[in-house]
Amino acid sequence: MIIVFVIVLCASILFPGPMIVILVANTAATVIISALQIFSALFPRSEPKRWKTSSHAFVSVIVPAYNEPPALLMRTLDALSKMTHEEFEVLIIDNNTKDPVVWKPIESYARMLGGKFRFFHVDHLSGFKAGALNYVLQFADSRSEYVAVIDADYEVEPEFLTAALSYFTDGKIALVQFPQQYRNCIKENQPIADEYRHFFKIYMNMSNYMDSVPSTGTVSVYAIDALRKIGGFSEKVLTEDADAGLRLYAAGYRGVYADRSMGYGLMPYDIEAYRKQKTRWANGNAQSIKALFSLYGKIPFRSWLGFLADLTAWDHLNFLPFAVLAAYTIVLLPFIPTTAAHRELLTVASVSIFITLASKFALFIVALRGQKKTFRRALKAFIVHMGMTLLYSEAFGIIWFGTKSGFERTNKFVLSKMPSVFKNSYRELILGIWFAVGVAEAVMWGTRPITVVAFAVSSLALFSVYYVVWKIAPTKAYSRKILSDLEYEYRAYLPKPA
Repeated sequence: MIIVFVIVLCASILFPGPMIVILVANTAATVIISALQIFSALFPRSEPKRWKTSSHAFVSVIVPAYNEPPALLMRTLDALSKMTHEEFEVLIIDNNTKDPVVWKPIESYARMLGGKFRFFHVDHLSGFKAGALNYVLQFADSRSEYVAVIDADYEVEPEFLTAALSYFTDGKIALVQFPQQYRNCIKENQPIADEYRHFFKIYMNMSNYMDSVPSTGTVSVYAIDALRKIGGFSEKVLTEDADAGLRLYAAGYRGVYADRSMGYGLMPYDIEAYRKQKTRWANGNAQSIKALFSLYGKIPFRSWLGFLADLTAWDHLNFLPFAVLAAYTIVLLPFIPTTAAHRELLTVASVSIFITLASKFALFIVALRGQKKTFRRALKAFIVHMGMTLLYSEAFGIIWFGTKSGFERTNKFVLSKMPSVFKNSYRELILGIWFAVGVAEAVMWGTRPITVVAFAVSSLALFSVYYVVWKIAPTKAYSRKILSDLEYEYRAYLPKPA
């Protein structure tokens, strides 16, 4: 994307007229998406229909795992063993974990939990999480009517399945999705958790009204026949969950979002893990938007709009405006003639950036309404969100221009070597400094106030990545404590230290 950025930068200097047309189109798309997202925030809290009687349907619960700390996964399995719904099995699929010391204890522990638990270890399995899910799905009990997916770090509530099955009130409902919640959330990293929270409080709530509920990957329950009808999970996309939800609608099914906390997982523990997770979400959703365009006219327009709002939650359209703004730093130099077209181009770029910032902040205000210190919490979560704006802005380009982007698993515990902050923020740092130079130039040589404001706001947005680093830092120590406590609790089932 650096090459594309430089091309846009050069074009903005040399051919500002044609670039205005392109940027106006980008700004129009920003306005439409922002309006759609604000519209999404206006819906009151949804309450889907439920059966009053308990279902006795058989459910296959799939737990995909790769190189997970054994004690962490044992707690996940323990929670599943305590579910109030009795008709279920748990299929644990460990794919490609090389060290037997990691997966062997889980194999033994699953055996100890009884016949409802079956463990599978497979080497050289392709397709990442989707490949693991598809592989183990073939071993589901013939009685299974539903499939639940639970990530290896999630501790579910005892009534998880009982609650989930109560929402399958219609033969067309093929998916029930619960929110993602986190048990390594503390006061110090609350802005990180609030940034996650806004997606479920706004977009997923809206999805019930717009009939466009996507899957979010865990604490999800699918109708097994519908899942098999669409061919299972796609192994060619980065977010197999969002893709599956979209394909279920294309096949004539629908989903339901239940705003009830049924499981608690772990947030990424540092900026590297956080950045990998958000890269996968942003790029994967951009992939799904390409698929969504192919469904225009094939699914109800209301659902199509709802999916568009969902899939753009982690994607910004700031890439072109940022490149234009970077070009204007050069245009401001005394030896380069600044034309009316250059000034108009800057105005359009600035307006586009301002629209994104204003609409996103409004969304966080709405998502956190009713909470104590709403404005303060919304501002902090908004700064976290903007700390990833360059990453979110690159997603469409990476997918639409064909740049390769592999699946990156979210690491949630301590790596043997702590990655440097610079490694995960150097692009924001360089571009932020570049915009700060633009502020200095604008003040030194005098120009319109909008120029100074655009440079200053964009620079601050990019430097927000260091706020993310600061706020996510406490997660590491707290996550380590969680793991340490679990390892002590399950010490009898873990290999003895050498």
